[in-house]
Amino acid sequence: MKKCLLWTLAVVLSGALMLYPCQVSASSVMDGDLIRIGTEATYPPFEYRNDKNEVVGYEIEIATAIGEHLGKRVEIVDMAFDGLIAALLTGKIDMVAAGMINTEERRKKVDFSDVYFEIEDVVVVRSDDDSIKSLDDLAGKTGTVQMGTAQDIFITGTGLPAEIKRFQKNDDALMELNYGRADFSILNLTVGNSFLRNNKAFAGALKIAFRNRVSKEGEGIAIALPKGDEAFLAAVNEAIAALRESGRFDELKIKYQID
Repeated sequence: MKKCLLWTLAVVLSGALMLYPCQVSASSVMDGDLIRIGTEATYPPFEYRNDKNEVVGYEIEIATAIGEHLGKRVEIVDMAFDGLIAALLTGKIDMVAAGMINTEERRKKVDFSDVYFEIEDVVVVRSDDDSIKSLDDLAGKTGTVQMGTAQDIFITGTGLPAEIKRFQKNDDALMELNYGRADFSILNLTVGNSFLRNNKAFAGALKIAFRNRVSKEGEGIAIALPKGDEAFLAAVNEAIAALRESGRFDELKIKYQID
């Protein structure tokens, strides 16, 4: 009888211990005083490293301002773009501010804030190439793209290029084109303009062939957040609304030459 009672007590206690971690994991980012912001700092003017090797940019200032609005300290975590979602899912970071589009596939894994930047993409070619003027002209060509981006998903889905070379960074994708080892590169319009305007290796050597919108209605750049953290999502959206109302978004667009 004593053994039976001890066994029953052990089962009850083990069950209680199993429930405890679940209660801990249900906590919100809002419960802490630090927000770790994941980004990929080779995406100017949204996020990049300045001459002092500091991570700066349009989205970095937005994310930092959100943290300040919420009364939190912020920490910038720079990593590969295709590892950001995994880092968010495993709790290594608390949000993603990296020019990320709130695609349907990503929304299955994470939550997104309200969209704060509508996007358009461009196909970039070498300056002496006039053969590419529309999507149909990409048939049989070799293209480059940043790995894991919405542009990667889009161009792969068209089935048009004969080959797609994927790179961790947009500047590497553009350099491959510049070296003549690809026919085109596809990337965000604002980022493309920034590279062609500010990067000496590309200015004059590359040009925009045509524009193309790849995102669906309602999709755009937003902040990725942990799935199910409703308190954090509501707080971030409230902060975005306040920043928009204050004119901060417009100020930052001018500062970073967003077009």
